[in-house]
Amino acid sequence: MKKLPIGVSNFQELVKGNYLFCDKTAMIFDFLSKGDKVTLIARPRRWGKTLNMSMLQHFFSSEVSGVSTKGLFDNLAISKLEGGRYIDQHQGKYPVIMLSFKDVNADSFQGAYNAVYSLILRVYSSYAYLLKSDKINEIQLGQLHTILNKEANQQELEVSLELLSQCLYQHHGQKVYILIDEYDTPLNKAYGNSDYLDAMVAFMRNIFSAALKDNDYLERGVLTGILRVSKDSMLSGLNNLKTYTILDQGYSSHFGLSEVEVQDLFSKQDLPICMDQVKSWYNGYRVGDLVMYNPWSIIYCLSEEGRFDVYWVNTGNNNLIEQKILVAHSDIKEQFEQLMRGESLDISINKHLAFDILDKDDTSFWSLLLFAGYLTFETSQLSAYTNVYDCRIKVPNYEIWRLYSTFFQEWFIRQFERKRQYDSFLKHLVVGDVPTFVEQLSYFLRRSVSYFDTKQSKTSEGFYHGFVLGMLASLGITHYIRSNRESGLGRYDVLLIPKEDTKAILLEFKQVRKEAELENSGKLALQQIKDQSYHTELLQHPHVKEVVEVGIAFSGKSVLAAYSTYDLVVKKAGSVNLTSRYSQEEWEE
Repeated sequence: MKKLPIGVSNFQELVKGNYLFCDKTAMIFDFLSKGDKVTLIARPRRWGKTLNMSMLQHFFSSEVSGVSTKGLFDNLAISKLEGGRYIDQHQGKYPVIMLSFKDVNADSFQGAYNAVYSLILRVYSSYAYLLKSDKINEIQLGQLHTILNKEANQQELEVSLELLSQCLYQHHGQKVYILIDEYDTPLNKAYGNSDYLDAMVAFMRNIFSAALKDNDYLERGVLTGILRVSKDSMLSGLNNLKTYTILDQGYSSHFGLSEVEVQDLFSKQDLPICMDQVKSWYNGYRVGDLVMYNPWSIIYCLSEEGRFDVYWVNTGNNNLIEQKILVAHSDIKEQFEQLMRGESLDISINKHLAFDILDKDDTSFWSLLLFAGYLTFETSQLSAYTNVYDCRIKVPNYEIWRLYSTFFQEWFIRQFERKRQYDSFLKHLVVGDVPTFVEQLSYFLRRSVSYFDTKQSKTSEGFYHGFVLGMLASLGITHYIRSNRESGLGRYDVLLIPKEDTKAILLEFKQVRKEAELENSGKLALQQIKDQSYHTELLQHPHVKEVVEVGIAFSGKSVLAAYSTYDLVVKKAGSVNLTSRYSQEEWEE
C-alpha cells in the first residue's frame, strides 16, 4: 500500500517517494499548446495549485534544489503525448524562478514587506553561481550584492525578479520561466486594513509588473491563487495576462479529482467505496464543463480509512466567510435559506473580484464564496449587457453544508435570550422530553420571523430539515449526527446516535399548508419511521438500548409532533403521544 501525500507539495518527492497520486502531467501539454505569455489559474485552497507549480518547475528546470530532474517524467502521461516530443524539446531546458507567497501572512505592511524580502533572498540563494559568472557585468553584480546584503530599498526590491531573470538569461542564453504561487495571499491578509491594503497592492503590483510585463528575458509566466483580483489592483499592469477560473474550461481537469480518479485511488488503497456517499460529501464542484471532487478531502478520507468528515473546511480560516454571511443584509440571508434547503440560486458573478467594495456589492460577495470553494455553479453565461456572468449556484456538497450549519448555529444561540435556554432546548431532546423540545422549537420559530421566511413551497420540508439540523450541530460533541441516510427500507431525516449514552433520537419531518393537518401529518411521519424500520442502523451500536422516534409536522411557525419509544433490546414499542402547541408565555415564566 502506498503512502498518502498529505502535506507533500514537492513534485520530485511525490514521484520518487512511493506516494499514491494522480498523474496530472498532461497539464504540461495543455500549457505548452496554449502559448499564453502570462497565465493566471485561480482555484480554491488545497486544490493542488502548489503541487502543479512544482511539477512545472521540475519539468522546465534541469535541476531543483541541486537534484537533477532528468528522467523524472519518462513514465508519466506527458511522455506518452505527441510521442514524447515535449520532453525532448522542453524538459530541463530553461532557467526557472519559482516562489510562493503562501507564508506572507503579516499584520502590517512592514511585516509583509520583510517577509517578501526574505522570500526573494531565498530565491536568490538558489542562483549563487551567478556571482561568479563571467557573463554578468559589474553593474548587475553590484545590484545582486545590494539585494543579498539586505541593503536594497523598496524600488530596488520591486525590480529584483526582473533583475534575476536578466542575469539568468545572460548566463544560460535562454529565456526564463517565472512561476508565482499563491500570488494573492498578501492581499487576502491585508484585507480589512485600508492603509496596509493600499500599500501592499502598490508594492505587489510593481513586483509583478516588472517581472511579467514587457520583460525581454521572460519565456512564460504562471501565477496561481484563489481569486482573480480586480484589474485596478495588483494585476493592473499585466495586459498580457490570460486568466482561467473555475468558470472557464481551460485546465479544468488538472485541478481536483474526477470520479474515475477517485475510484482508482480507493481501489489502490483496498478500501471499499460507496460512491453515492463519497459524492454526497466531497463532489459537486463544477469546473468548466466538468464536475470534480475536492482533492484534499479525498486524500484525508483515504488516510482515515474511508471515514467521512469535514476535512477541507478545517484547513483554513473561515472567519471572513462567516463574518460576511452573518452580517449580510436580509435579502442575502433569505437567499442562504434557499441554498441551505438544497435549492439553486440565480445570481451575478464577477471574475474580477474587487476587495474594496466587498462590503457594499452583492456580486463581489457571491463571487468570493464561489471562487473560494464555498459554493459551486450549475450554469454560467456571460451577461449580454454587462461584464458579469449570470450563474445558477448551489452548495456543492455535505461538507460545505455542514460548515454553513455551524455558522448559523452561532446565530441560533444568539436568538435565545440566554445561552442556558439553548442548552436546555438540546437537553430536552437528547433525554427524550419531546413535548418540551417541540414547545421551545415553536417558540424559536415564532421569534425568528424576521430572519426565516417559511414561505409555502414544494421544498419547504427541506428547509425545516436544514433548520433543525443546524440547531443540533453542537450535539456533535456527544452524538453522531446522521442526516438523510439509508436505513431499513428507506432514508430517515435525522438520527442522533449517542457516543456513550444509551438513548438515540430519530426525527422525521413533514410540512403541511394548513394547521388543521398538523396532527395527522405528525402521526404519518411517526408511522413512516416504524414502517420503514429506520431504527435498523442502530443495531450496529450495541450500547444503544432504545430510540425515541419522533414525527414532527410543520405549518409555517406552528409545530406538532407524534412520538414513541422503541426498545431495541426487547423490540417493544411504547405508546404514541401527541404534543400540544407551545404557549410562549408559559415557557418565559
